[in-house]
Amino acid sequence: MTRRLFSPSPLHVVRLARALGTPMLAGAGALCAPETFAEQSKRYSVAAGPLAEVLGEFAAGAGVTLPVDTALTEGLSSPGLEGEWSTAQGFEQLLRGSGLEAVRHGNGTWILKRRPTGSALQLDSVQINGLHQEQSLAVGLTEGYRVSRSAVGTKTETALRDIPQSIQVVPRQVLEDQQATSLADAVSNVSSIQRGNTHGGTVESFFIRGFQATTYAVDGVLTNSLVVRPEILTDLVNVERVEVLKGPASVLYGRGNPGGLINVVTRRPSFVPEGQVKLQAGSYDYQRGQAWVSGPLSEDFGLAGSLAMAYQTKGSFREHYRDTHRRHVAPTLFWAPTDATRVEMGIEYTETDSPYDRGLQVVDGRIDSRHRVFLDEPWSHASSTKEATWFKVEHDANDWLTLRQVTRWDHSTKDMLNVSQRTLQADGRTITRRATDFDEKQYSLSSQYEALMRFSTGGLQHQALVGVEAVNGKRSVTMLRANLAPIDYYRPVTGAQPGPFGFGEDSRFEQSSYGVYLQDQIDLNEQWKLLLGVRWDKVDQRNRNYTATGSYSDIDIDPSDTSPRAGVVYQPTPNLSLYASYSTSFSPQNKLTRDGTVLDPETGEQYEIGMKYDLIPDQLTGTLSAFEITRDNLATSDPFDTSYSIQTGQQRVRGVELDVSGNIREGWNVIGNIALLDAKLVKDSRLEEGARLEGVPIVSGSLWSTYQLQEGDLRGLGFGGGVFFAGKRYGDLANSYSASGYARTDLTVFYDLNKNVRLSLNARNIFDRDYIETVASAGNYAGEPASVVASVSAGF
Repeated sequence: MTRRLFSPSPLHVVRLARALGTPMLAGAGALCAPETFAEQSKRYSVAAGPLAEVLGEFAAGAGVTLPVDTALTEGLSSPGLEGEWSTAQGFEQLLRGSGLEAVRHGNGTWILKRRPTGSALQLDSVQINGLHQEQSLAVGLTEGYRVSRSAVGTKTETALRDIPQSIQVVPRQVLEDQQATSLADAVSNVSSIQRGNTHGGTVESFFIRGFQATTYAVDGVLTNSLVVRPEILTDLVNVERVEVLKGPASVLYGRGNPGGLINVVTRRPSFVPEGQVKLQAGSYDYQRGQAWVSGPLSEDFGLAGSLAMAYQTKGSFREHYRDTHRRHVAPTLFWAPTDATRVEMGIEYTETDSPYDRGLQVVDGRIDSRHRVFLDEPWSHASSTKEATWFKVEHDANDWLTLRQVTRWDHSTKDMLNVSQRTLQADGRTITRRATDFDEKQYSLSSQYEALMRFSTGGLQHQALVGVEAVNGKRSVTMLRANLAPIDYYRPVTGAQPGPFGFGEDSRFEQSSYGVYLQDQIDLNEQWKLLLGVRWDKVDQRNRNYTATGSYSDIDIDPSDTSPRAGVVYQPTPNLSLYASYSTSFSPQNKLTRDGTVLDPETGEQYEIGMKYDLIPDQLTGTLSAFEITRDNLATSDPFDTSYSIQTGQQRVRGVELDVSGNIREGWNVIGNIALLDAKLVKDSRLEEGARLEGVPIVSGSLWSTYQLQEGDLRGLGFGGGVFFAGKRYGDLANSYSASGYARTDLTVFYDLNKNVRLSLNARNIFDRDYIETVASAGNYAGEPASVVASVSAGF
């Protein structure tokens, strides 16, 4: 059996609550669902297979929680279950001959244990030749590199093979094996994603399928829609997986870019005590400590909790660079007051201190190759904080209707004193500079109310989702600016101080948006599945810009739009899904025309076809997709007055992607991807049509694999590595400069001293290649030279 890497215990909670055809909903906020109708008989169709997987599927259908000791189920299989059974009868049938029994523990939980000798007729157990496969969930614990279920594409517990859109998932074990500590590290395992604007190295944003994403979701809820970039660097200590929904997602999430959506799924409290402590140290004074603990607080009252904490500090290979610091804490509670009701609440706090780095200069159409040169000042810095809290409630009104509500509050601040390099003088070496004192505050309150209905009409099985969303957001930006002495590009000397600060900008943004959406997942028969959805959004936004004298001007924006979505899946065999889909997006704009009217929202539409195939059944899965995305109504400069805009811009991306993840054999895991993108500017009033889109290579991809010895004296020793590559990228829409392609090679070696302790050593960029990792008009950044990180992890 392949061991879960960094699993703190052989015990884990099989937290399953299938939405499709069950009385329980395990959508974006579900957790360990208690048994809802324990004594009622119900029809089941559970296929034969490894015992742990079969028990997990049955528990999902019964709506119960089943802690599993993998030492008990290893090497055992079950013949499955057909027909109508009660929960107790179902467990009895599935466990016949295994020497095990399931005992009701109360509060919707059953416990798996060995049968007392002579308590029942024992049949010979059946050994399996394949690998032990853990059930993959849409939320909660995941095992290995392969994930087969997700909620990001439908807001319901749905198998990925049943969704007519490309969805890629980076599970916890990949993050552990790569010792990833940033969102950028996580999504580097997904096709068609490149790093974008970092706002001086203080945040992470990404180009997805050629288009920049300005925000992301946490457990299915978007963060502040008014932001022009994510609010803060994301810490991964409390992240169970990172999901990427490719293409437009407005039908479920409202406003957004057409390239796709990143969804961060947090770790959930469990009713089995578990925890992990990890310490790391590495190159450039890198130090990190993190801890995560979870367990029952009161089983009698159905209360469980978890706590995640992390502290990180790091220097840099850049000269005159300040150390960066990050602190993060996130407590979460889960409460099941009744068998039909589930409540989850949590708090998250993150703060960072870092230098503000504008990146590398562009000179004569080339990015400065002197990657260690830092043209800012040592006092240039940025401090950010973010607080978030959320509250989720799910209630099973009956066996066909589940109601749920989620409210999320986000607040963030950013204070910066930074340097901007302005222009290169005629002598070719003197750069003028400016200092900026920047203050930004952001706030958002999001509420979603949803009903999930399961019913049949004319022999068709439906899972219908109806939802209403209300979002209120605010953002304020103030800037003071001062002159700063120029610097010699080739012989930089730091130590300059800014002159007197004066007014730069004072802006206020307020937005209220409302959305109503409807989705229906229809099983036409065993082979054909249909997905239909539509959403209507209304946005009311006011942008107020103050002048130095205190006067102000307002721009009022009140667009509304309808976003449809449709897709079909055909499954000729159990291991193959063929799909085709159409999806749309919209994003409000605040640019004005010469007559003072606000431009219509940007819109996007995608046509996608593809297939999802189990290269090795239940072990290794691949997704091959081909798509075309068109982004319309882009603002371009008015040719008669460049202070205004016209709405004629259009961009288009055509591409082919291949993503593969899972295990090839026992102990051998792999995740990889490759993408070919034709990303072009189709229409513009001043730029050359046919120019390539910013930051998007024609070819990009990655391949990462690990292998751990399963037998012998060296059992527990593992090693692995990967290559991450991207082709030539242009830094702006004018294609005025570019960066050449690169290939970065990483390696890892690790050893499990026992089931609870692991030692690991990870090396990044082992060939010490010089390369540009981020190419964007807002800043170009070099990849880190060769570095190593040593880690020790202990759990229970």
